[in-house]
Amino acid sequence: MKKIQMKINPWVLGVLGGLMLTACGENESPRPYGYPRIDLPAKEYKVAEVDPGCPYSFEMNKHAVWEMDMRGECWGNVVYPSLRAKVQLTYKPVKDNLQDLLEEAHGLAYNHTVKADGIQEQLYENRDQKVYGLMYSLRGDAATATQFFLTDSTDNFLRGVVYFYASPNADSLRPANAFMADEVMRMIETTTWNNK
Repeated sequence: MKKIQMKINPWVLGVLGGLMLTACGENESPRPYGYPRIDLPAKEYKVAEVDPGCPYSFEMNKHAVWEMDMRGECWGNVVYPSLRAKVQLTYKPVKDNLQDLLEEAHGLAYNHTVKADGIQEQLYENRDQKVYGLMYSLRGDAATATQFFLTDSTDNFLRGVVYFYASPNADSLRPANAFMADEVMRMIETTTWNNK
């Protein structure tokens, strides 16, 4: 009987050995999906450069930008470029329409309860400056997590909504939503009416 001798190429052995070593591992499950880190702007403030003809003023973050919105008189946006977020502000004068304005603001906030897991209202009152309002905090995957309105109940009504240029995922936006809620509270606390 004749012996058959087989020659094995060393390159083939190296490739097979490498495949066997990389195929075995301790963690065989896929890695969990992660969210990117969000760098929040520093909390430094300045008076917003609202049109001098507008009857309100407030403080805004120095890292944000004020943009006029031409869809309405004294409407504007406080834009946070690093967060891809904005606070959209709409102003309406109060005549005999305060009840309608309040109902509209309330209705617009509660329209989001279809997607929201809950909504919390926080009352605000500054009698010295005659600034009264309500801040809505929505939980869950709603299109906006923070809305508010302010009024002096006789002349002025200002409504604000926080929007992100991102899918409304409450988990990934949690740090940014918390930051923006603080920013809105700063706006609310520093709002003054200029037509008195």
